[in-house]
Amino acid sequence: MSSGSGRRIFNIAAGDVRITLKERSIMIWAFLMPLAFMFFFGVSFGGGSGGVPKATITIENRDSGFLSRDLIEALRCENLYLVDSLGEGENPVRTLIIPEGFTRDILSREKAELVLSKEKNSNFDAGQAASMAVFRGLAKVCSGLLEIEIEEVQRGDKRFIIQSDSVSGSLWSLSGGRPQRVIEYGTRIDTILAREPLITLKDEFAGKGKEIPGGFQSSVPGSLVMFVLMGMVFSGTAIVAERTSGVLKRIAVSPAGKMEIVTGKLLGRMVIAGVQIVFLLIAGRFLFGITLGNSYIGLIFLMVAFAFCTGSFALLFGSLFSDPDQVTGFAVLTSLAMSSLGGCWWPLEVVSKPFRIIAFCLPTGWAINGLHKIISFGYGLSSIIQHISVLIIFGSIFLVIASKKLKITM
Repeated sequence: MSSGSGRRIFNIAAGDVRITLKERSIMIWAFLMPLAFMFFFGVSFGGGSGGVPKATITIENRDSGFLSRDLIEALRCENLYLVDSLGEGENPVRTLIIPEGFTRDILSREKAELVLSKEKNSNFDAGQAASMAVFRGLAKVCSGLLEIEIEEVQRGDKRFIIQSDSVSGSLWSLSGGRPQRVIEYGTRIDTILAREPLITLKDEFAGKGKEIPGGFQSSVPGSLVMFVLMGMVFSGTAIVAERTSGVLKRIAVSPAGKMEIVTGKLLGRMVIAGVQIVFLLIAGRFLFGITLGNSYIGLIFLMVAFAFCTGSFALLFGSLFSDPDQVTGFAVLTSLAMSSLGGCWWPLEVVSKPFRIIAFCLPTGWAINGLHKIISFGYGLSSIIQHISVLIIFGSIFLVIASKKLKITM
């Protein structure tokens, strides 16, 4: 390519970028509307960035002893929202009821029953997380209590001894129910629970994460793919308008050839898509707190391939229609259909196999799956080579057809 040809391509692309970014409607639909969709769908699907949901528990403590207070303090260290009291007219999502006499029953080695009740339509995953958090809190408190029991056994008081596999007596019988002795047990267990644990359990995925993205971790990439596609398809209207108004004809009588015009138009749309992608990824990271993975190189290559694919798709739309209003109608239908079937509205992991097959027949399916591999599951460039290749193939097919169909003069 000669320097003159490159300059002409650059001038055509720069002109398209300037004209596009001056349009107020473009600024709204390309930058503001995606943020609104990200927020709305992110909050609707759980907020946060995926991972273990943070459950809300209202505490109803009917016990006046120290063990119930220690249990509540242990729960405050868990991934929970603890509610001590509800406002007027508010209903609890789930409630943990600590029964009266809980501390006495535990110290007496008698059965004590905690009740975790929940609303019928409450989030199932959050409910499971809440149950596990209560189990962990109980285990922490009971382990401290067990250490106190062992200390008392080692003292050799016959009111509390271990014989074979059975225990005779209890801390409650040893204390005789005296408040001062019970307070002493409370002080000792507080000291034990305040220590750094000797053993900790780290819970993580082996290899790469496979958890279904939720909240903002799902809504941000989905909205990005949908609105970049929609913006590019709508830009096909500008190409039709340039054809009907004679703008392309005037460009054609200049030294610029047809392929230079096509390449310049494609480059301009790729630049606009790139600006939109960078803005939305930055907003997703700092406004909505999503992760962007560890492979920025992979993310860049994937988004460049997606920009090429959608830019070529815009040229295809501009070459197939002669009426800008036709482009608008088909743009809405096409972008919404490709977005929904491609997995922009819901994770592909939750749909049936036939719908997953359909998704991977569309460029949106490859784009959203590749995005999640990078930003949600922590994969690198090598894992999305196929995604990049397929997007480039889609874009090349669109570009070849657009080049043949595009009529510079009407």
